[in-house]
Amino acid sequence: MYNMQLRSSVLIGVATQCKYVNLNYNIARLTANQAQLSKRSYALRAYYHQPGTRPLRYGTLGQHLQETAAKFSERTALISCHENKCYTYAEVTCEAEKLAAQLKKLGMRGGDIVGLWSTNNALWYVSFLAAQLAGLTVACINPALQPQELAYALQKAKVKMLITKTECGLYKFQEVLKELLPNAAASGTINSDQFPHLRHIVLDSEASLSTTPCAYTNWRELLAAPSAETTQVLQQLSPESACCIQFTSGTTGLPKVALLSNFAFSNQAYFFGQALGLEAGGAKRICLPLPLFHVFGLSVMNAAIEHGATLVLPSARFNSAAVLESISNEGCHIIFGTPTMYVDMLVQLKHQQSLNKISLDTLRLGAVGGAACSPELHTQVKQLFGLSEFRIGYGMSETCAAYFLQTGTESADEAVTTVGRLFEHIEVKVIDNQGEAVRFGEQGELCVRGYLVMTEYLDDVMKTKEVLDKHGWLKTGDKFILESNGVGRIVGRIKDVIIRGGENIFPKEIEDHLDTHEDIVEAQIIGVPDERLGEEICAYIRLRPDANQLTLEDVKDFCKGKIAHFKVPRYIRFVKEYPKTTSGKIKKYELLEWFKKETVN
Repeated sequence: MYNMQLRSSVLIGVATQCKYVNLNYNIARLTANQAQLSKRSYALRAYYHQPGTRPLRYGTLGQHLQETAAKFSERTALISCHENKCYTYAEVTCEAEKLAAQLKKLGMRGGDIVGLWSTNNALWYVSFLAAQLAGLTVACINPALQPQELAYALQKAKVKMLITKTECGLYKFQEVLKELLPNAAASGTINSDQFPHLRHIVLDSEASLSTTPCAYTNWRELLAAPSAETTQVLQQLSPESACCIQFTSGTTGLPKVALLSNFAFSNQAYFFGQALGLEAGGAKRICLPLPLFHVFGLSVMNAAIEHGATLVLPSARFNSAAVLESISNEGCHIIFGTPTMYVDMLVQLKHQQSLNKISLDTLRLGAVGGAACSPELHTQVKQLFGLSEFRIGYGMSETCAAYFLQTGTESADEAVTTVGRLFEHIEVKVIDNQGEAVRFGEQGELCVRGYLVMTEYLDDVMKTKEVLDKHGWLKTGDKFILESNGVGRIVGRIKDVIIRGGENIFPKEIEDHLDTHEDIVEAQIIGVPDERLGEEICAYIRLRPDANQLTLEDVKDFCKGKIAHFKVPRYIRFVKEYPKTTSGKIKKYELLEWFKKETVN
């Protein structure tokens, strides 16, 4: 009996132990399966890293300028068509070194802020390079700013020296300065409570400014004065030092001030130039209608300098006829522009080709950025300009401009719907509203991390923290789709989304469809107030010069069956010109103001 009880107890114990073993085994197995599932799930999240085949370079823009000048001394660096000026790399570097020494003599020291307030010209080009050689930080100021806007820029960026011209066309720079600093022209000093940091105004003037007491210094006289070498200054500069300040072109509120380092901008310029093929096939000539103060135009200028290319400036401000003439006269190989610039150039091109006035035979590559490019515009530009390649890129002020660019190997669909692939040494991810990475192919907000991300928004800790986290990820504010092969597709600005009766609508999709209409040159979609639905859709349309007048019903019929019914515009307005920034971006907030005023009246 005892043996039976003992045997039963042993069997129960063994069974219990087996139960626990099986339970632990199942738990371990389940945990392993969950880990494997989580691993697979993570692998499908929209994160992409483009490793570099070439190392990042540890240097400054000024150092790289001198390296290029030593390597390509006799190669043409700059052609300013509207000024009839031409510089080799040796000549422009010599001018920049002389000016850098003069700026130091005026008391400018490493890290001081020099504001460049001018249109596209030799003064802007040489002054920017001089500032880099002297270790100064350049605040790139929009030439269209009016007195109160300029005052904000000078104060926000803590500008110590302002370099400008007396005037350029409609821009009366000296008159604006007289309004802000009424006593400077006669007092001999700048002593303003409103601008506590401002000490010098350097003015490009044909007349001498030294005959009477005056706070202004003549830019031309500075260049003509004897100067010393700046090699010692360059050796003291750190690649991490600031080289540039960019005012963001936001559509609401005051612009923020992005601080960009030498390391960021010089490497962006290098890899941007690589992506454009500037190293291959000898010297390239680049036609640049983009404003130099804008990060897009400045990045092209820096890329040209990094790789010894020639920069051609057609005009002080964008002029479509001047662009085409400069391509023809100077034999340009590459053309840059925003979508709106290309629209204007297409209209001009059709007119001038009918008169057999120009030839664009030398053009091979076109690049577009600064705003979304519609498939219809992409197709027309490539065909009418006779381009071998027309590439779309993507970037922003906070990243030294582009970090996505098409390679020229895209499929027919990718060529018109994507912004290409990442530059080397860059990471991106796409996140949802909770900050979690979405899956490849899903929409979310694009975030970027890498060498080209800004240091900060100058003296604005809160705004910096809103977009730049402790891990170095910069939130772009753009709705984006990332494919598993690293190809990016932009959906639109998150802030531009129209919410109509609970439906999220991105204007780009409607704009792309309307742009395919044979009578429409360009369409812009905005959301306008509506009592019942919250927002309704209004289309601002620019027609071709010889087009028939369209009606609201014509537009609705064109959209019917092609886009969802809730995306069809309820309102339509026709314009001859859109309100634009000087960088070519369309001011949608002004279109909304137009609509509101019209509704009130």
